[in-house]
Amino acid sequence: MSHSHAQPLPAPPGRLTLPAPVRGLAALLAAAGAAALAWAFSRGETGLAWSAYLIGAFFALGLGVFGVAWLAILSLARGDWAVTMRRPTEAMTAWLLPGGLLTLAVGLGMHSLYHWSHPEVVATDALLAHKAPFLNPAMFWSLTAASLALWALFAARLVAISRRQDREGGIAASRATRTLSAVFLVVFALTFSAVSFYLLLSLDAHWFSTMFAVLVFTDVVQTGVAFLAVVAGLLVASRKLEGFLNENHLHAIGKMVFAWTGFWAYIYFCQYMLIWYANLPEETVYFLRRADNGWLPYLLVLPLVKFAIPFLLLLPRAAKRNPRVLVPVSGLVLFAQFWELYVMVGPAIGHGGEAAHGHLPVVELAVTLGFLGLFTLVFGWALARQEAVPLKEPALAACLDYHA
Repeated sequence: MSHSHAQPLPAPPGRLTLPAPVRGLAALLAAAGAAALAWAFSRGETGLAWSAYLIGAFFALGLGVFGVAWLAILSLARGDWAVTMRRPTEAMTAWLLPGGLLTLAVGLGMHSLYHWSHPEVVATDALLAHKAPFLNPAMFWSLTAASLALWALFAARLVAISRRQDREGGIAASRATRTLSAVFLVVFALTFSAVSFYLLLSLDAHWFSTMFAVLVFTDVVQTGVAFLAVVAGLLVASRKLEGFLNENHLHAIGKMVFAWTGFWAYIYFCQYMLIWYANLPEETVYFLRRADNGWLPYLLVLPLVKFAIPFLLLLPRAAKRNPRVLVPVSGLVLFAQFWELYVMVGPAIGHGGEAAHGHLPVVELAVTLGFLGLFTLVFGWALARQEAVPLKEPALAACLDYHA
């Protein structure tokens, strides 16, 4: 809840910069990820290399597009409690331009990842031939590139409006943000579905799921909120935004992590339950593939790390308000997102008698950490470019007076 009485603004905190050890660690992770990717290519393991690249690229892309989607959702929902976390959210969107280009590069490994990219295979496969008007290289490049470009453009415009408010103040910028947010979310629903279909769903081109885009969207929001919870928890613990960010705001973010963790379990179970109940071969193939060739243990670990453990640890009210609990639990959620992407991508590499076998995802994890390191460097660069708090936002006083 929020109280109606206002309070004097604390002293402006200036700008936020990532500590030197964090920047150094991020650079080290980026270098290690590049080395792991180069090692896989040098050994001729193109399937492993491109699957690791896809996992890492989509992981980081999800964090970037979450930033712009979350800004839009909060604007339309009048989420005043999150005003003092706007700068980190805006900084996340800075990844969309470099990250979009890196994600688009997945198309260079199309023949190693996507069965439908081979004309000779499509010619002998009736189902792939039926899907060919959508699943073809030209459509992949054009729709994916257009979607990524639209996300970057909308993000840049939302951030530009926020900067205008920093200079001029007033409510005109808030109204413009709400209008643009409404348009973006409609565009986002369509383009995100297309991107998730091309990059992930089409790895198993004979399979389909009407819930897949919803599941991947839930993944993105759960992971993005967890990243913000890590940032907010560290800011509260270090007192860098003292007076602007406290345990009440942390509690709200913690509730978001908790809520989206439960919602992910609901969506994931619904998808499984519907496939199990219908028992149609074109649907069951997805889980059958992930129960064979050594993949079953990896599939069974997923609901533990992405739902059961975070859900139980975040049940107490105190856990959502304590950075020493919320930060590591949110870190587990970030790891769980990597694990889910590995379960999505890994078993789909190879087809028929050449189906991939379950293995410890050492290269995949290294490459994903490399992408996370690059994302952190871009995030820190964008965060340091502006004042830490939007001091001329009309809803700032309500945010400071927020109690949970």
